Amino acid sequence: MWHWLTFILALLPALAQAGEAKIPREGFDLWYRTYGTGRPVLVLSGGPGLDCDYMEPVAQELAKKNQAVLVELRGTGRSRPPVVNAETVSVKTCLDDLEALRTHLKVERWTVVGHSAGGSLGLFYAAAHPASLDALVLISAGHVVYEADNAVTDNAFMRLCPSERQQLEELSKSTAGTPDERIAARLKLMAPGYFFDRDKAAGLAAAMKPGSVHADTMRLLMRDELYPGMDLRPALKDFARPALVIAGRQDPLDPKVQYEIHLALKDSTLELIPRCGHFPWIEQPDRFYEAVDRFLAGAAQ
Repeated sequence: MWHWLTFILALLPALAQAGEAKIPREGFDLWYRTYGTGRPVLVLSGGPGLDCDYMEPVAQELAKKNQAVLVELRGTGRSRPPVVNAETVSVKTCLDDLEALRTHLKVERWTVVGHSAGGSLGLFYAAAHPASLDALVLISAGHVVYEADNAVTDNAFMRLCPSERQQLEELSKSTAGTPDERIAARLKLMAPGYFFDRDKAAGLAAAMKPGSVHADTMRLLMRDELYPGMDLRPALKDFARPALVIAGRQDPLDPKVQYEIHLALKDSTLELIPRCGHFPWIEQPDRFYEAVDRFLAGAAQ
């Protein structure tokens, strides 16, 4: 059974090898961690508004053949502006951060690996700065075009047992605690709905602590990434770098979303992993890492 202790043990080698640094931004520092050496690979965490720690196992694995750069995105971790509002935390300010980090590291082009909302940010980055990318790996990424009927929450909710649904309903009515604490509690309860194998949700649920969830950043970036009329397909029609669109076949985020991304990127490969939900490196690590490694090897040629 995959549990929290296994998750911690998996992180220890990565934590030991990680180098930490920061670059100055407007009134705060943008923190990042590096692992390994070789071709640069930028790793973007999701949520939006989640701290990047849950992506450290991915960075560690990528670092076996590449230099993985795991960024604490603006509004998360230690990369918090003094004031968090629509002027300081947006898709544009996040993209500016990524370009500043790329310039700081003296990287001409890098591969971007993004999970969930981090995959959505990767799509915005590819649309805005195509010359900065060598390749793109989108893991269970969000929408490339706006959908008014976003089924992901309903799909995850329907997989929960009755007692979990009841707890969520009670939590939605509660005003106890801070917004961060309430969202963290909700994500912890919802975690089993994002997995094919409920047992493997335990480690992720344990990671959803109040300090790792930032409700203000989540609200701002969700509004900025998915709004009526949002359609990245025209901006991506000339994006010609190779892309891997990879997700679980049982991801509550409708696989149709992955097909739409695949169709929007002219040189993309679609990989749907069976018996797998929203976190493929946790549920099907062998299949996931084999596909990513094969793609990166081909993209390097």
